[in-house]
Amino acid sequence: MALFFVNSLMTLSILGFYTGYFFRKVDITKHRIANLIGIGSNLTAAVYLLCIKYLLGGISEFQIYPTAPDFVIHTHRFFAAISLVLMLVMGFTGWKRKRNLHVKLHYIFLPLYTIVYISGLFLFQSKPL
Repeated sequence: MALFFVNSLMTLSILGFYTGYFFRKVDITKHRIANLIGIGSNLTAAVYLLCIKYLLGGISEFQIYPTAPDFVIHTHRFFAAISLVLMLVMGFTGWKRKRNLHVKLHYIFLPLYTIVYISGLFLFQSKPL
């Protein structure tokens, strides 16, 4: 159930980010709302995962099991951390209306976040191998 919760929040975040990207030139209010939904759902999933990993006994206690070697999982987490920082910087630059940097960052953030999202779907399962 925990993996379903995380995957649902991450799916909501990616839908929010791409919906926001779609509305970037059409309706700035919808752009902001969609991206805030993306940021909120991503942060909720990230905090939840960090809590179960480091405070509540580990992800295996919540029936989340990796399907790849440790170095692949660590690489996934490394790029997930980078995309988290990029997401926060993009949210900040959008909020402060620093358009040039905001626009440049989305060329890096969206592909990176999409790769991290898709890899996360395949790298973890809810049943032991």
